[in-house]
Amino acid sequence: MNNKYGVYSKEVYLHLDINPATLRNWSSLIESHGYEFEKNAKGQRIYYQREIFALSSLKTLLAKRESLESATKAVASKMKDERSAEKAISAITENQQKQDSITLTKSDLDNYINNIEQKFSDFIAKRDALFIEEMQKRDKLLLEAINKMQLQITASQDDNKHENTDIILNEIKELKQQLSSSQSEGKKGLLQKLFGKD
Repeated sequence: MNNKYGVYSKEVYLHLDINPATLRNWSSLIESHGYEFEKNAKGQRIYYQREIFALSSLKTLLAKRESLESATKAVASKMKDERSAEKAISAITENQQKQDSITLTKSDLDNYINNIEQKFSDFIAKRDALFIEEMQKRDKLLLEAINKMQLQITASQDDNKHENTDIILNEIKELKQQLSSSQSEGKKGLLQKLFGKD
């Protein structure tokens, strides 16, 4: 049962497989030993996971023939210790968060922003260069594959030429020209054409 936000008694007694009166009795005895359950505006107890776990432990203790008085006292003590530990951890965390916050002057903030912008710009330039390099590698491999295919088609032609073969060879020739012109532009890759970079 995950109840980060807390549940009411019905979910608890159903989960623990006990009757509602038993849950009320156990909760009252635990409160008599100094532990306070959180309550809503109507005075209904709200049970959180740590409390449900503690009540489950209480049920186990009672099944082992521990007296109700000593078992509820032990459970209340453990729950108070856990709550104190949670409050201490919360205070430490809050203090740590305050220590982690920083205050910058406008000049420091401007310098920080300029530094981030420069790093981002450098990152984009490197990414673009890698992309262009990959595109050029791809074009080269594609051109090699087309050349190989053209050689195979030419070699497979016998004396009887087919019209379809000529069409394919013409298309391959056009594609090779497009790839060659793309490669001859060198550093001026796709991104440079798109964004007008020189």
